[in-house]
Amino acid sequence: MHHDKKLPVSISLLLLLLSILAYSLNNIAIATDPSPTLYVYPNSYAAASVGKTVSIQVMISVVYYLTAYQFELRFNTTLLHCLSASTGSMFPPPPNSTSTIEIDNTQGIVSIQAHLLGGTNISGWGSLLSMGFNATYGTPYPQPNDVGALEIVNDTLNGTGSPPQTILHDVTNGMYKAPTAPPQLNLTLNTNKNNYYWGERIIVNGILTGNGYPILDALVPLEIQDPRGKLLVARTFQTSNISVSCPLQITVFTPCDSGGSPQESFSVGSFAYFKVTVENTGSSSLNALVLVNPYDASNVSLGVIWLTIAVPAGGTGTMVKGLPLDNAPYVIPATSGNATANASVWTNFVENGGTPLSLENETTFTITGTPQGHPTFMNPPQNGTYQTNLGIQFRKGAYDSGLPPNYTINVAATYLGNNATQSKQIQITIGGDIDKNGQVDLGDLVILANAYDSKPGSPNWNPAADIDGNGQVDLGDLVILAVNYGEST
Repeated sequence: MHHDKKLPVSISLLLLLLSILAYSLNNIAIATDPSPTLYVYPNSYAAASVGKTVSIQVMISVVYYLTAYQFELRFNTTLLHCLSASTGSMFPPPPNSTSTIEIDNTQGIVSIQAHLLGGTNISGWGSLLSMGFNATYGTPYPQPNDVGALEIVNDTLNGTGSPPQTILHDVTNGMYKAPTAPPQLNLTLNTNKNNYYWGERIIVNGILTGNGYPILDALVPLEIQDPRGKLLVARTFQTSNISVSCPLQITVFTPCDSGGSPQESFSVGSFAYFKVTVENTGSSSLNALVLVNPYDASNVSLGVIWLTIAVPAGGTGTMVKGLPLDNAPYVIPATSGNATANASVWTNFVENGGTPLSLENETTFTITGTPQGHPTFMNPPQNGTYQTNLGIQFRKGAYDSGLPPNYTINVAATYLGNNATQSKQIQITIGGDIDKNGQVDLGDLVILANAYDSKPGSPNWNPAADIDGNGQVDLGDLVILAVNYGEST
C-alpha cells in the first residue's frame, strides 16, 4: 500500500517533466527556424558613372518548401532605367516553372509572379529576380550624390498545401546612389614671372575647378621642357590631402647603386641611381611611364630620368636608372646637402595626353662635393590648387645660339572622364643676355648702354635692359652683365 500511494505522484512528476521537455524542444525549434528574409542585393549600390549598367537582384534567405512567389521592386525613374529583368536562379527554368515579369519605366516598377510546376517545392536560398539598370542621371558636382530607394512591395511567398500556405517573412530594402556627373573642368597655370635669369626661383601654381568649385580629389601632372624639348621637370600634384584611388601604387622608391642596392650618398661627378617598383592590383596589365625627378639641396631640379615598363595584372614592375651629377658643364652646379627625388607614374607624357597612374612618391638622399645648399619652403597650397617652387639646373649647350630660350610648362587634369590641359612658355636666360641670343656679349652691352640711366617714361627706356627688375637701368644691371660677360648657353 505504501508503494501504491506514491505511484500517482511519480507518474504526475514524470508527466510534468515530459511537458517541460516538449516545451523546451518546441522553443528551440522555433529559435532555430527564423522567418526567411526577402532582400535587395547588394543592399547599397553606388554607380561609378552615368551610363553604367547596374546589376541588382532580389534574393531570399533560407526558406522551406517554397512553391511560388510574387512581388514588385520599385525604383526612382529619374536615377535609373530598367533594361532587363529575368527570373532568378533559385527556380528552375520552364517547363519546370512559369513566370510573368513586367517592366514599367514610367512608374518605376518591376513586377514578377513565379510558380513551380508538377507539385514540386524548393528549400534553400538564392535569387528570385535579376535585373539590369542603366544609370541615367548624374548629380552635378559638387552636390551630395542623389539616392533612391529600391523597395520591395506587394510581396507574397507561398508554400505547400491546398490552398498553399503563406510563408511569413521579413523584407529588407536597398539603396541606390547616383554617380557624380562629369563637371565642366577649368585648369589654370600661373608663374610668378614670364622671364627668368638662371638662379631665379620659378613658382608654378594653379587651380582645378569643376563647375566653378575646387576639385579636391584630383591629380595634376606637370612637366617643363627646355627649348629642345628635353624634359627638365616631371611632377604629380594632389589638389588636396584627400585620398585618390589609382590603378598603380609605388611600393619601392629608393636611391641605389647601378645594381639596385640601396645607397644614400652621391658625390658630384658621379651617377645617382634610383630604384622604383610599381605594383598593379588590378585585373589588366598596364604600360607605365615611370619618371624620377631629383632635386639638389637648394630645390633645383637636376633633370628627369624615365622608362616605360610593363606591369602585369596582380604583379610588379621595376626600374633602376641613374643620371649624372655633373659639375663643370653647369652654370648652376648641384649643391650639397639633403636632397630629394620625386617619382611619378603616368600613362604617357603630358603633351601626349598622359594621365597619372599613381600618387607621387618621394625619397631623400645626400649630395657631397660642392658648397652647401639652402632649400626654400612654401606653405601647403589651398584645397583645389597645386604649386611648386623650384629652380632648373642648366647645362651649357641646352639650346643653340640664336634659338629663343623658350621653356614650355604643360599641366593636365582628368576628372570623371573629362579632361583639361594648359600650356605656357617662359624664358630663362643668363643674367645680361638682353637680346636673348644665348650669350652675354657686346650686343647686350650696347643695348644696356643705350638705355642706361632710364626708367619708365624716359625716351631711352628699354625694359629688357632692366636686368634686375628694379624699374630702372642702372649700375646694378651693369654689374650683372659684367659678371656674366662672355658666358653663353
